[in-house]
Amino acid sequence: MTDFPSMTAATPVSPMMRKHGATIAWACVALLLAACTSAPRIDAPVNSEWEQRREVLAQISHWEFIGSLNVRDASDAHSSRIRWQQHDETYQINLWGTFNVGATQIDGRPGAVQIVQQGEEPVFTESPEELLYQELGYELPVTELNYWIKGIPAPGSSSNLVFGETSQLRAFQQSGWQISYMAYTNFGPETLPTRIRIEKAPLRLDLTRLRWTLPDAQPDALTMARD
Repeated sequence: MTDFPSMTAATPVSPMMRKHGATIAWACVALLLAACTSAPRIDAPVNSEWEQRREVLAQISHWEFIGSLNVRDASDAHSSRIRWQQHDETYQINLWGTFNVGATQIDGRPGAVQIVQQGEEPVFTESPEELLYQELGYELPVTELNYWIKGIPAPGSSSNLVFGETSQLRAFQQSGWQISYMAYTNFGPETLPTRIRIEKAPLRLDLTRLRWTLPDAQPDALTMARD
């Protein structure tokens, strides 16, 4: 028969050891509480300063910008100049330059869009995106761009919002597109984008060197973007 070792009395714990163990336990609890109450991540969806900024930007309904539009996909790259004029829900977009030698003009409002290419008859549609793809050969999400261009998501679902140190929106995803803001320009107490990258693989749209004009603002309130 195998002899089992006899049980021995537990070694008594000194008061000093008990005190040391209690100190370690409280330190662990404090660390856990600090982790739970630390500042939210920069991409946290709740951001009170951002909500205020979005309300201000959404109210800008009369504006114009001129800049460059660079288009790149898996097989080709083009660039053109772009002018976008917006007055409430009515807009006019002009494209001209390298791949729009004859110039393209898009006039639209909700439910009615007219596209005119130089030397051709006007084409009418209710939604610009599909027709622009047929006429230009690439997607241009005009409906959402009306919001994205100001630095805010369009109405509806958006995800993965990332903010800068001053609550400026730096990136987000919406309607299958990745939108990234590379630079801003000052406008009084507010800011507007001057470089925007919009991607839906394999297509990439870069809006650059944007020069803004806000007719409703004081002339000296706008600081134009540097070249």
